[in-house]
Amino acid sequence: MWRREQRFLRAYSAPPRDPLGRLLEEKVPEDLARVLCGAFAKAFALVFEKGGGVIRRAGRQARREAAYEARYRAAAARRDRRSLREFSAAASAAGWGSAALAGTQGVGLGLLGIGLPDVLLFTVMLLKSLRETAVSFGYAGDGPEERLFTLRLIAAALSHGEELERRNAALNRFLQSGVWTEDADLSGQLRETADQLARAMLCWKFLQGIPLAGAVGGAWDAVCLRRVQRYACIKYQRRFLLDWARRQN
Repeated sequence: MWRREQRFLRAYSAPPRDPLGRLLEEKVPEDLARVLCGAFAKAFALVFEKGGGVIRRAGRQARREAAYEARYRAAAARRDRRSLREFSAAASAAGWGSAALAGTQGVGLGLLGIGLPDVLLFTVMLLKSLRETAVSFGYAGDGPEERLFTLRLIAAALSHGEELERRNAALNRFLQSGVWTEDADLSGQLRETADQLARAMLCWKFLQGIPLAGAVGGAWDAVCLRRVQRYACIKYQRRFLLDWARRQN
């Protein structure tokens, strides 16, 4: 788990050098970042308030909880590394379907030149993917603390360099102690995560609004979602292993 975390940190130690992205940055309207940030903030608020049941059903939560319980009983009986690895394998596999669906719907809307209306659909798929990952490790809660953890996880996953290191360290301190060392403001974190998502997807949502060419921008939905899901697997695995060790002691 530690090696996977270090690989992730190295991979995003600096923003990507993407010629197409730099070209698009010059053409993006000045107010699009603000509009996109507001759209993501509204999408998060709407899904948290009214979409929890939809995400649980779409993610087949009951079935995943039963599969987790079976893996946990096997791991408790066998008490070996192979049984513990099965949790991360299940979590990793869980995200592929959501990533593929996000990419398909992004490309489809991009062909039609639909960018901003895709924000809500993408947010639903992102939170569905994270719920699938969480449940694969036995974390099925949906309270304010879990939402705060989810939002901070997304913000960290889409960061680079020192910002990524700082956010990653804050998440690790929480997993170790169970207490946030900084202000645990859910509404403030929602806006911060929406801003991080808007910056990460700004150029591609702009491109997605152009018919036909927008298919390239829409495909970025899958890339972005898979990146967050990979990071989520690492964080939930760390959380699971720490809790496992505490229970065994």
